[in-house]
Amino acid sequence: MIKKTKYPHIEDHGVILNNRTAALVSKYGEIDFACFPNFDSYMVFFSILDREKGGFFNISPSGIGFKSTQYYEPDTNILHTLFSNNGANVFEIVDFLPMTTESNVYFSEVHRRVETFSNVKLSIEFAPFLESSRKNIEKFSGKGFMAVSENSTQFLATDLPLNVEDGTVKGTVDLSASDIRWLVTSYNIKKAYSVGSFSSEQRLWQTRRYWKQWLLKSNYQGIFYDLVNRSLLTLKGLFFDPTGFMVAAPTTSLPESIGGIRNWDYRFMWIRDTIYVIDVLVRLGYIDEATKFYSTIIDKFERDGRLYSVYSVSGDSIVNESTLNISGYMDSRPVRIGNGAHEQLQIDQYASIIIGLRILLENNGMFSIHTLEKVLLVGEFLLKIWEQPDSSIWEIRGEKRQYVYSKVLAWKAFTDIAWLLSRMGIDDEASTFSAEAEKVRRQVYQKGVSEKGYFSQHYESEEVDSALLRIPLIGFCNQDDPVYVKTLEAIERKLMIEDFLFKRYTLDDGMESPDNAFLMITFWYIRNMIQSGKLDRAYSGIMKMTSMMNALGLLPEELEFGSHRYLGNYPQALSHLSLVTTIVEYNDALNNAAKR
Repeated sequence: MIKKTKYPHIEDHGVILNNRTAALVSKYGEIDFACFPNFDSYMVFFSILDREKGGFFNISPSGIGFKSTQYYEPDTNILHTLFSNNGANVFEIVDFLPMTTESNVYFSEVHRRVETFSNVKLSIEFAPFLESSRKNIEKFSGKGFMAVSENSTQFLATDLPLNVEDGTVKGTVDLSASDIRWLVTSYNIKKAYSVGSFSSEQRLWQTRRYWKQWLLKSNYQGIFYDLVNRSLLTLKGLFFDPTGFMVAAPTTSLPESIGGIRNWDYRFMWIRDTIYVIDVLVRLGYIDEATKFYSTIIDKFERDGRLYSVYSVSGDSIVNESTLNISGYMDSRPVRIGNGAHEQLQIDQYASIIIGLRILLENNGMFSIHTLEKVLLVGEFLLKIWEQPDSSIWEIRGEKRQYVYSKVLAWKAFTDIAWLLSRMGIDDEASTFSAEAEKVRRQVYQKGVSEKGYFSQHYESEEVDSALLRIPLIGFCNQDDPVYVKTLEAIERKLMIEDFLFKRYTLDDGMESPDNAFLMITFWYIRNMIQSGKLDRAYSGIMKMTSMMNALGLLPEELEFGSHRYLGNYPQALSHLSLVTTIVEYNDALNNAAKR
């Protein structure tokens, strides 16, 4: 029985995705997080956030001594969970969310295929929605069960002999060897249908074909090929197809510190995160995702006259932050819905729009003059606001400050706009943006350098910020710049808690619970090693990170210092894109070294 059992570790989960939503599946056979119909919709399954009240869908062996492993079908997001006993395989669950190339056709369904390799007794439990909002579960003989909540329905199609007990569909079933059974759960349908009506075998074939065909577009053929592909498949799955927006992660409130309050809702789109992903995707041959994103976000800027830091991917959810009265993962409260960073000024979000456009154009992307004009409006807006204090890339709540990272990103944006205008033959305006870029550079060196000679987190302070590892990566300075040399030394000394593992900054952000190792920073550090020619050091970092990954090749936002258990929302787009970028740059560096 699921209730009152321990919380599974975050790393003990696979994820299934279909460009509309996602579901976490633990290696114990439980779907313990899923929202329908969209990433940012109401949570249907969420026992990972409350083992007493949260909805779940579990298929597990009845008995003791079973072990389980998870793996993905090659080149897909189709997840296999294999159970064994005494070294012999007993049964397997294949989980997937159906995919199709038809963008107007989507499936709010999870298909679960159970295949047995020997006789086995299975325990099955199905209890969607918050326990208190589950009004009724009705049994339809030969078809399945309809759960009704205050807002929707969740149907379980199955021909297995289950019953409703204490508000839960449950039962223990005996299956013989070589049996195959399908169970399908579908969101908000009005009638009951037989399990065969969902055409699961056909959907499996279509889904397999979709992912394999998409991955064939990649032009990457270097080292760590399988890890890169797994990250690409994960990143693609995090895009919401109708808008081209990408969620930062498909979950909410998985804690950055166990028992702490750093629990955020990441089921939304951050411009910077999406641009980082677009950067790596276009370099590897994927242009469509970038083009769709730009069309949507530029139209929103034109409509609103500003950019927000956080957007709903579907347009249906409320971004304003609130909390739920549930226990949270391992009693980590609060559990948040929505994200309060929505209204923050984060200058790097504006800058990222422009930086990403240059990357796209340099990699054979195509835009009309009409769209480029709109992007130039973002640049003109940035001219007006870049000197304002903001909340930084870290979305620090409370006092706004003159963050050096934000200024450096503004410099990069102005530099790239000047490049674009020169390319279009508009030299007078290009000169204006070049001059502004030089103004930013002078100001950063005048006000953003600490008394000890390193770039500080914000003006006229001694605080250290690991985000500044990106300064040379975007060309603001060289690795041998004396100020940056001291910056790198300060980051290593004050923020690197374990080798290659960093906390984000020294500033007291008032959040009480401790910060842990933020993985994007690890990869930025390794990229610094690559850029400075320290390839052995870079290789050590890559190998350390791969050794701490779970067997599925999925990454969280953070690792806990010491134990290295996964923390934060999962899987995390920033972590995966950073891994891919680092591996690609390391592979290029090896190839270049071989040519010398």
